[in-house]
Amino acid sequence: MSLLSSLAVLALGALVALAAPTPENLALARKYAPQWRFQTSEVYWPSTVEYFLAGVKQVDGNGNTVTATVTTSNVDDAPNQGSGLYLATDINAGKGGFLRGQNPSMTATAVYTFIAPKANGVVDLFYWLFTPFNEGKSVPLIGQVGDHVGDWERMTVRTVNGVATQVDYHAHGDTGSGTIPWSQIVKFDNGQRPVGYIAKGSHGFWATAGTFTYVDAIVFKLQDITSDGGVSWDTKDSLVALGYPESYSDSLGWLNYKGAWGNVGQTNCWWYVFHNECQVVTGPGGPLRDDVLGAAKVVAGFTPKSMKGPPSQTLGTSSTDTKSSFTLYIDTSVHQFASDSSFTHLAVQQTCTSIVEATEDDKEGTTPATSTTFAATPLTKASKFTIAPVACAKDSSVTSYTIGLCANGTEENCLYSTSRILRAFSADTSVHGFVSYCIRASVAFWQRKRGTKFVRQTFLPVFLELGRFA
Repeated sequence: MSLLSSLAVLALGALVALAAPTPENLALARKYAPQWRFQTSEVYWPSTVEYFLAGVKQVDGNGNTVTATVTTSNVDDAPNQGSGLYLATDINAGKGGFLRGQNPSMTATAVYTFIAPKANGVVDLFYWLFTPFNEGKSVPLIGQVGDHVGDWERMTVRTVNGVATQVDYHAHGDTGSGTIPWSQIVKFDNGQRPVGYIAKGSHGFWATAGTFTYVDAIVFKLQDITSDGGVSWDTKDSLVALGYPESYSDSLGWLNYKGAWGNVGQTNCWWYVFHNECQVVTGPGGPLRDDVLGAAKVVAGFTPKSMKGPPSQTLGTSSTDTKSSFTLYIDTSVHQFASDSSFTHLAVQQTCTSIVEATEDDKEGTTPATSTTFAATPLTKASKFTIAPVACAKDSSVTSYTIGLCANGTEENCLYSTSRILRAFSADTSVHGFVSYCIRASVAFWQRKRGTKFVRQTFLPVFLELGRFA
């Protein structure tokens, strides 16, 4: 089946007051609740937050106890909501018991589901999996690499006007299968709901069964293994639905916790110089993160700082199988700079990455190939532009893109911004308005001092990053 995909970058709306998820959005979360398939040899299962907190204590970087009895309502009571603290336990003692978690085929547990309404009919559904322990990888000649207490992984469904358009499979920072059009994913429940494959021990999400390399270091590879035939968990009746973002308190105070969900990591292994993970690594942060907070509508009083996030992670929806469609909203400062610098066209270059279905016998894992496609449109005085590059080749999908200004309608003489990852979440670049004003003032000064060529080389990438590309 062809995996031609495309996207539209959508504008962000004005800030509005938050509320609990509406009945319609709660129904939407249940409508697209995934089935999660664990690898056949899995022994480290998910759990509720309550289960986990009962087995850890809150400590500082030196191991001194800050809170001996940790609960959902007091874990964020420490100064700065626990930033710099750790939720620690005896790993060796816990591996055979507490850290095994709660097998969902035997014990009821939770899927923490953040419902994030955005502009233009978009509602993002973040289905978070929490497990008490992440089992690292066994590497020849080295041993175990990457164990850590506490593990947060997510799978996201994007909906537009109540209909799912794509699914994002996320693993280990920013890997996983990425964003895949709804028409191309594995489904269950008569094709109505998505399937996510959970890697053995490390719990990263992938779109299919197989072996996937996510770190290719100098002397070893780290790979995730997924399969059919293990525990299959229909999450529909396990959802803990939450508004996103929201003000959290009392038994939901744990969402405000800014420390690590695990022990402090080691740094004294001999291979640390070429791969910065020893046997035990520091636990992750919680699910309330800048990269997913992004463009969710926020209540008045939230500051730009609270909305910060990588502008590379951009809101996108699947479109057709023949082209990609990018809708861009241009800041007036970009118009001015383009005029001063003789740029006449606005361009998009998208990166396509092959999607190869690996098998569990493929011990080398998948090695995706990449290619690019390009399109440009005349830069008029309008604020909204739609650019449509040719779709990716067969068995490929869009994984990132970059926006540029060109001297003509070809790929020659173009200057591009930083590449932006296409995933099913977003960061609102419009919150940088004051910064953009400061940059414009700096440009005016340096243009007088050093001329247009200097300004073009120095500031255009900044403009394209801060301009209102939704």
